[in-house]
Amino acid sequence: MQLVVKESKQLVVTDKKQVLTVPPRKDTANLAPCNHEEADTRMMVHAADALECGHRRILIRTVDTDVVILAVALANERSEVLDELWLTFGTGKDQRYIAAHQIAKALGLEKSRALPVIHAITGCDTVSAFAGHSKKADWATWNAFSEVTTAFLSLASTPSELPDGVLSTLERFIVLLYDRTST
Repeated sequence: MQLVVKESKQLVVTDKKQVLTVPPRKDTANLAPCNHEEADTRMMVHAADALECGHRRILIRTVDTDVVILAVALANERSEVLDELWLTFGTGKDQRYIAAHQIAKALGLEKSRALPVIHAITGCDTVSAFAGHSKKADWATWNAFSEVTTAFLSLASTPSELPDGVLSTLERFIVLLYDRTST
């Protein structure tokens, strides 16, 4: 890589499993081998690595709402070492800045921690819709989110068994997500 980077800045790029840095960095153990297929999660690995390197303010450029969701969760999880996590979201005249750290603070610890699970269930790039059904999320569906936060947190802790009631709560949420009028 041939690139001039300001002295106080560092560029880190992954190329398949290889990690390239300017200026060269000796330790890239937090990043390599980079085996994240999804760019969404790969960006969070880079942001977490920046925090490990002592950076307290991070900016991520994206057009993907999945990245926003994951950045809010990261801002929550790493709030003790993170001052600000910003996203430049959108393109052209629709481009705007989003303060993930402020969203995480407003949501609170539990809802922010549950975000990666709701993301995995409802909308990450590797989860498809049920055949013939599209998501019909509206305010009623998202209000149900507060009722299932405990279930999402149970999944976030990667249990070997689900506590009683978690599965039925998740089933009801999925039904509401795809058809909020269903009994």
